[in-house]
Amino acid sequence: MTYFTGENTGRVHLLHLTNGDDIIKSIRQACAELGVKTGIVTSGIGSLRRMVYHYTDALTEQPKDVHVDKNAIGELVCMQGIILEGEPHLHAMFTEAGGEICHGAHVEEGCEIQYLAEISIVEVANLPVGRRAKKYGTVTHFELI
Repeated sequence: MTYFTGENTGRVHLLHLTNGDDIIKSIRQACAELGVKTGIVTSGIGSLRRMVYHYTDALTEQPKDVHVDKNAIGELVCMQGIILEGEPHLHAMFTEAGGEICHGAHVEEGCEIQYLAEISIVEVANLPVGRRAKKYGTVTHFELI
């Protein structure tokens, strides 16, 4: 286990996404425009028209991801994650229409909003951390930058 500690939190940003907005691209754009390098996505809720995500499907040394791309109306029930070097790493729970089917996974680019989504980001000040590949080609770890 390794620890990285920021000195304090900074600004709090509330993002309002609308029809057709891509979650990942929108957060990247907001981070670039607002100068957010390191942050915590504390919540995300909204409606979806396209769910793009991946999940791990192996108990092996090398990771094996299953990628899913569904055009389906649903809800973004909850989302959280970390932003390092302006790049979001998010996990979420999605439900398909009616709420009977639920998916929990890593959010990928292409995940689109139907009507609206509300996302909160808390900046972390003085925490120069990024992701770097270590042992596995697809698995990254935190490092001071």
